[in-house]
Amino acid sequence: MPVNPNAQELTFLLTKKPNYKLKKMDPNKAAILGEVLSMRYPLDHNNKSNNLKETKPDDIIKDGLNENLFITSDKQKLKSVMAEREGKALSFSVGNDTEKPLRYAIIALKDWKQTDVTESEKVLYTTVAASERQLFDFKLPHAKKDSNFQLIAFPYPYQVSKDNYESQQAFCSFRTVVEPSNHP
Repeated sequence: MPVNPNAQELTFLLTKKPNYKLKKMDPNKAAILGEVLSMRYPLDHNNKSNNLKETKPDDIIKDGLNENLFITSDKQKLKSVMAEREGKALSFSVGNDTEKPLRYAIIALKDWKQTDVTESEKVLYTTVAASERQLFDFKLPHAKKDSNFQLIAFPYPYQVSKDNYESQQAFCSFRTVVEPSNHP
């Protein structure tokens, strides 16, 4: 697959058991399947990251539940969603447990192909203030069959550096199985 000549970063993501669909909450399996190994490489040092159009969150909460990325059916409690029907309205929480603001680029993957994060954004950019979490409303994508869905957040988008370990990481939500509407 050719790389866009305007690309500023190249990222490889490796998933464990990509076809495995976990529909019931099992914290050990969910954590293992939710992990994604990322390898991020800068391509262009002509840094345009200050010009990124950021999305305003639907809610901002300071409650200490600052998980980096979490899909939830309850904004206050961070309630996991392991399986849900297509089109279901949910929220995702983006947290920052550090003492400095943290910028993220967030993407959505359905069966490991990029899909829209929200109805209008393929990539959502946001900066989360220290010790807070932001909530964004979204709908699960259409599915013809049971499909894995996962959100991935990249800290320090387009600023990958050997000197900043966190800029080389990717934070992931638990996988959610998106069920088609005609699912029994």
